[in-house]
Amino acid sequence: MSAIGSVLSAGPHYMRRLRSQYWDSDRLHRHVQTKLARTLAAATRIPFYTTHYSRAASVESFSQLPILKRSDVHELFASVRSMYPGATDLMHDSSSGSTGMPAEFLFDNSHQRGRFASRARYLRAYGWHPLRRTVWLVGDRFILDVGDEPDTQLVRSKLMRGITFIRVSSNLEEQFEQIVKVDPVYLYSFPSVLDGLLAMLQRTDRQLRSLKCIFTGAEVVDDSLRERARRVLGVEIADNYGSTEAFLAWQCPAGSYHINAEHVLVEILGTDGGPVAPGEIGRVIVTTLENRLMPLIRYEIGDWAYATNAQCRCGRTLPLIERLAGREMSLFRLADGRLASPYELIGLMKKRPEILQFQIVQKSLDSYLVRHVSRDPLDPDAESWIRVKFNEILRSSVKVSFERVASIDRLPNGKFIPAISEVTGC
Repeated sequence: MSAIGSVLSAGPHYMRRLRSQYWDSDRLHRHVQTKLARTLAAATRIPFYTTHYSRAASVESFSQLPILKRSDVHELFASVRSMYPGATDLMHDSSSGSTGMPAEFLFDNSHQRGRFASRARYLRAYGWHPLRRTVWLVGDRFILDVGDEPDTQLVRSKLMRGITFIRVSSNLEEQFEQIVKVDPVYLYSFPSVLDGLLAMLQRTDRQLRSLKCIFTGAEVVDDSLRERARRVLGVEIADNYGSTEAFLAWQCPAGSYHINAEHVLVEILGTDGGPVAPGEIGRVIVTTLENRLMPLIRYEIGDWAYATNAQCRCGRTLPLIERLAGREMSLFRLADGRLASPYELIGLMKKRPEILQFQIVQKSLDSYLVRHVSRDPLDPDAESWIRVKFNEILRSSVKVSFERVASIDRLPNGKFIPAISEVTGC
């Protein structure tokens, strides 16, 4: 199906989602359970799942089903592909992921309709329209590739005529000039790119007078970036949590992260395999509910998040994620066994005006390296201040060293990783 056809067919799903987001909890639960049962029935037809499951998959036994690792996805993909003649054209997409482990996924039209409908619900909650003046920063492949992935088709379609697409890997100064020239009503950006754009706006004293909202995705948004966006541009950040595999959650105007419960089932599990308590950090486990072709059942996507059982004041009854903690490779592992999200430290580093770019690397349980780009070497007082703050934030005695570098590269997919842990194991 063409991109235009996929979007148009998503219209009825979008209209239903405008209603289902306000259903009472019992009705929403029944709806999710029905979709889960259909998804598990589809999985039983795939050789991979019948081989790996020691018991018949059912809604009742769902929490006992094994976790699907990213390393398993290649075998699952091959298993599904083997069910169809080689010449069969199946909708697919691939992701190297921030972990660098490539994976390919197959989708059916139902999944794409649900994905587009859920994304439209997120964007339209802020008044966005595809014909309104928008700048959208995207990965290179959506502009340069000649593939037929759904998102690539959508970027090239006539439906997006009001949008200026800019490669996220292009020169930041060039991006800045394009954005200022367009003066968008809406801006969609990677958080790390937005950070640089805000710095340039402050430095040049230029403005985006028409801007009403900033959409962000692909990376974690820290509180310091939200505050800067308010101060420099007078607008809020509306974040979302999406991936190649599915569109998981989005931030409503009241500030909560709503899970797209009609599209995916999300569990947040501790290292013991059980659900974590509200306010605690856990692994994000995803089950797709609208992809009958290649369903992902209890898939460990590689992210960590904080759980919550709160309800949003916006009135939507969709379940919530308190906030994202980041990729597993970015979590710091402390000597007392705690896991720590790096984003409070990242916010701290952004307070140092002499540091233009940085990356925090955990080298061992009690030692960290701060790679940084700066016009001049850091003075001893700055280094001492950073060391003290690291110990305060981590609530642990750690050593911090510094390495001044010429630049810090982005990943091939355009994402920037501000924190990396070289300490393995959780």
